[in-house]
Amino acid sequence: MKFDGLFVTMLFFAISFNLFSQEQKSRSWQLKGYLDDLQIAQFSKIEDPWTLDNQLNNRLDFTWNPGKVFGMGIGMRNRFLFGQSFTANPTYKGSLFADDGMVNMTWDVYSGQSFALVTQFDRAWVSVTAGKVQCTVGRQRINWGQAIVWNPNDLFNTYSYFDVDYPERPGSDAIRLQYYPSATATVEVASKWNNQGKITLAGLGRFNAGGYDVQFLAGMVDDQDYVLGAGWSGNISKAAFRGEINYYHPKRSFADTSGIILATIGADYTFLNSLAFTFQMFYNQLPSSYQPENLLSVYQAPISPKTLSFTEWNIFLMGSYPITPLLDASLAGMYYPDLNGFFIGPTLNYNVKQNIDLSLFIQYFNGRFKNTGPLKNENLYFQAFLGICRLKWSF
Repeated sequence: MKFDGLFVTMLFFAISFNLFSQEQKSRSWQLKGYLDDLQIAQFSKIEDPWTLDNQLNNRLDFTWNPGKVFGMGIGMRNRFLFGQSFTANPTYKGSLFADDGMVNMTWDVYSGQSFALVTQFDRAWVSVTAGKVQCTVGRQRINWGQAIVWNPNDLFNTYSYFDVDYPERPGSDAIRLQYYPSATATVEVASKWNNQGKITLAGLGRFNAGGYDVQFLAGMVDDQDYVLGAGWSGNISKAAFRGEINYYHPKRSFADTSGIILATIGADYTFLNSLAFTFQMFYNQLPSSYQPENLLSVYQAPISPKTLSFTEWNIFLMGSYPITPLLDASLAGMYYPDLNGFFIGPTLNYNVKQNIDLSLFIQYFNGRFKNTGPLKNENLYFQAFLGICRLKWSF
């Protein structure tokens, strides 16, 4: 047992529930979170062996803003996981304790061959505001993305669309300086350090022009690549219209090395009857040697801002509709022309009572990877089904 992680977990719980028990007089602080349980089933074919897992997740987010100058925030995830993935996938358990930050704030509180209790702080920051300038230091979410599914402009916190139970997204150990010259303009400079000591440093300028929020960025990612990017969001008639583009060029061999491009464009529209559609197309220029090792590498978060997808061309379409005031349904699909493959993901969400939701997620993948190994003339066929049932209480 890792007593340091267990002590931190118990201490934060004690502080949190003590705050809940006090009268909320000034409300300069806020504590919120949720507790949910996920039952997960996955298999390649329905007649094949099923892999069954369970996750019990707790999240706590505490923020304190005593005045206009100082602020702070702490966010943590407590997860108890057990099931067959621990023995079916040798890399699964290790991935639970991975922490990309400069400071390791993920603890193996207690684990065995088929279970793990994990505590992770993905937010721990302080901020100081002076007039139009704000400085934030610590583990924080730096979201520069404009699009819905894939975000090339989001240099600091890559994530996977398929992770349905982590809406907060990961944080970065970073310093962020923001300047607001006007109500519609922002200038930012941010720098983060990962667990290998590599730096991502970038600046962004955002302003409004012709009814569009337009942004430009430039910097360096992981001490390896220079990056230039741009993004926008606005409306065409009654439809939202968004896009992002990044160009990466290696620092080494700058003169004789070509770069790579990531670009996306999308739109979303909601009809008067609340039926909503979202469309997005994404191009990710991948190295010729790139090949996912298995489906897990597809499902988990991208390893870098340069590999946001596992195929170069990606097309996304989703429709959603509130069947009743308490029941929402959506159907998402992706098409991968390079793989002659697709993804289908229907979702149902039912509001059982105030702050309690019951959700069902289904994810089905089908396609063929191009084999770049010894058997180059053969394709690697993959098919996978994931079913997730979640009961969630928010507070």
